[in-house]
Amino acid sequence: MHRTIVWFRRDLRITDHEPLYRAARRGAVIPVFIFDRALLHHPETGPARVAFMIDCLAALDRDLRRVGGRLIVRSGDPVDVLPRLICEAQAEGIYAHTDCERIYGRVRDGRLNQALTQQQMKIRWFEPPASLSELIPYPQYRLRWFRDMAAAIVPTPGQVIVPPEVPSEPLPTLADVGHCADGKPLPPAGTAAARRLLTEFLAEKSDRYYWQLSYPSAEATTGLSPHIKFGAISVRECVQTVQRTPHNGDLRRKRSHNQLIARLRWGNGFTQRFRYLPQLELRSLYTVFDQDGWDFNEADYRAWQAGVTGFPIVDAAARCLQATGGWQALNFRSRAIYASFLSNLMGLDWRYGALHFMRHLIDGDCPIDHYQWAMQAGVTHCLDKPWTRIYNPGQVAVDRCDPEGDFIKRWVPELAHLPPEQLGTPPRVKGYPPPILDYRQARQRRVQQLEAQRGRFLQRQNVVPYLATLPADLTPFGSDRDTSEITWATQPETPLFPPPLDLTQIDAQQARDLRTWFVAHVNIPPPRRTARSRQPQDPNIQQLSLLP
Repeated sequence: MHRTIVWFRRDLRITDHEPLYRAARRGAVIPVFIFDRALLHHPETGPARVAFMIDCLAALDRDLRRVGGRLIVRSGDPVDVLPRLICEAQAEGIYAHTDCERIYGRVRDGRLNQALTQQQMKIRWFEPPASLSELIPYPQYRLRWFRDMAAAIVPTPGQVIVPPEVPSEPLPTLADVGHCADGKPLPPAGTAAARRLLTEFLAEKSDRYYWQLSYPSAEATTGLSPHIKFGAISVRECVQTVQRTPHNGDLRRKRSHNQLIARLRWGNGFTQRFRYLPQLELRSLYTVFDQDGWDFNEADYRAWQAGVTGFPIVDAAARCLQATGGWQALNFRSRAIYASFLSNLMGLDWRYGALHFMRHLIDGDCPIDHYQWAMQAGVTHCLDKPWTRIYNPGQVAVDRCDPEGDFIKRWVPELAHLPPEQLGTPPRVKGYPPPILDYRQARQRRVQQLEAQRGRFLQRQNVVPYLATLPADLTPFGSDRDTSEITWATQPETPLFPPPLDLTQIDAQQARDLRTWFVAHVNIPPPRRTARSRQPQDPNIQQLSLLP
């Protein structure tokens, strides 16, 4: 009987999993997950996210056992573990999905390809839906995405036969992998839990999802983002579930369904950008922003992290993130206001913000997090528009996003006694700090800075000369701030797999195609200056979300 190793990574499910389905059809399967210290102790790894992953693995093992299998758990460097497992299990090779979330993962997979070739062993890589190697214009990618999402879901294997003699390590605890719980409540994990969340959302929230996304206290999000991050449910299954759910002529539900599908598409689009340009994990898209340098003030950074900036809506977002991991209570608008404050008003490098988010988000996904951070900082997706959305964190934000003050009062209880109209610029309250900056001065300074920097490449048809390249030193940002496992970055250079775009070899047509990935494809007008109102922001003005 044929034996195939199926290497699970960010696809912790048994439905819509082509490597598992193909392997089960051809014979016995060795489904393996490897606990890799380089990922477990990456500078951007958060303990709550690791804890949720472990719960997802327990759910995956239960799902495999229902079809006769079990999960094999190993620990170590996959480049060493997998060749040994091939020999031990007498397997013919490995099936696995490609993964473009992290530079480390692509270095690891490149090293694995080399090691297997040297030992005359085989691996077959499968592209996840909406992931492709060739460079195409973004409008074509959008069509490709809808085509892939419409394709039939890969069936659950009827049976998964795992050789009984292949041993497994026990599934570790959080402490076993070197992390301490930080008190964040974890969502229920696994495919069944993800399906329940989606069903509940479609039944209970889809009539208000589109209109209440800007209100953090409404908690109108799906709650699916952690499950999508680890692949406990596929994006394709989510899309098809939404599409076959009738809206019965209710335009509110129809619009919310379309909005959710759009956000799922945006998430895949961010990953595809990282497929092309993995340097986006480490650098701003355009060289000018990092070459000019950023300000940094440790005390201000710590105030922003802790939620003591003196701007209540910013501080509420900060405290919500640290307490909950953000997967449900911290919606995209709250994240955007919080992020914009750091880079646009405090003047700090957006990468410090992304680092902090990733250490706390249970749904933290590097391409989504980093690309959106760069967008909020105004340093990407700015090729064809001269203006920058800089959120006013004062009363304007309260009126538009938290008009009753529920979100602020929950997370900044020092101000719970104040009426909503005082929560933008509160009077001096014992135990609550004054503002750490002047909004108008900070905003003017940032606008002038961005105008000067963008002027070097704005409206250029060939953006390639202005793009950051992949650095020779791949050490993760923030590794100097916390103990991390980064020895992989000091090893001899290995070609990344999947390979990124080589910007030195791009021809004129490819340059035009690449440009389409960094311009707006919807008409998003600059915000209009209006008199203060406690009415919600115009729902027809759309903004890319940080997460679905």
